[in-house]
Amino acid sequence: MNIAIIMDGNRRFAAKNLLSTLSGHQNGFKNLLNIASIAPKFWVKTLTLYALSTENFKNRDSSEIANICMIVQKGLEQYSQKLIDDKVKVEFLGNLTVFSPELQELIESITTRTRDNTLLTLQICLNYGGRDEIVQAVNKLLNKTEVSEEDITNALYTPIEPDLIIRTGGDIRLSNFLTWQSVYSELYFTDKLWPEFTQADFAEAINEYRGKKRRFGS
Repeated sequence: MNIAIIMDGNRRFAAKNLLSTLSGHQNGFKNLLNIASIAPKFWVKTLTLYALSTENFKNRDSSEIANICMIVQKGLEQYSQKLIDDKVKVEFLGNLTVFSPELQELIESITTRTRDNTLLTLQICLNYGGRDEIVQAVNKLLNKTEVSEEDITNALYTPIEPDLIIRTGGDIRLSNFLTWQSVYSELYFTDKLWPEFTQADFAEAINEYRGKKRRFGS
């Protein structure tokens, strides 16, 4: 099973608990690792997490973006060996060229060191947008005289189509996430803010998904 999560609500969690925005994002990153750690128990093959959108990167205050990048970098430095030991393959989706050379180097290192791991593929979306992904895929295919759906799928950051997309934070939309890949994904929305989303909540979402009959347009 492939699951994707729109991790929404870090800033509202911070405001709700009288914390700084930085603390809200720190709690969100901790929960990213928390949910990733139990995903294999539910036979999840790929877990794709929407951490930072292209819109976030363009529209949010530069100091907040810098803090998010710092949290990601420190978190990866701290937990990369555990991910390796736990046999998690880590991939990063998005336009990564906007990040610092240090973070890009770390991303490349973790991607390389975990490449052969097979227990879980953890895809972290940074400066990612579904439309932007399709644009870059089309640009790869400009030299072809005829383009198929398969060609576009293979040119994307990831060809993996999620069976289930979970969104925390109460909003009922996909917000430019996996625009091509999500056409037949089941959707699960919860009011829980991302740092409050527990392992039990994750299990509840999967149990609801398993009760559905998927028809794929039939």
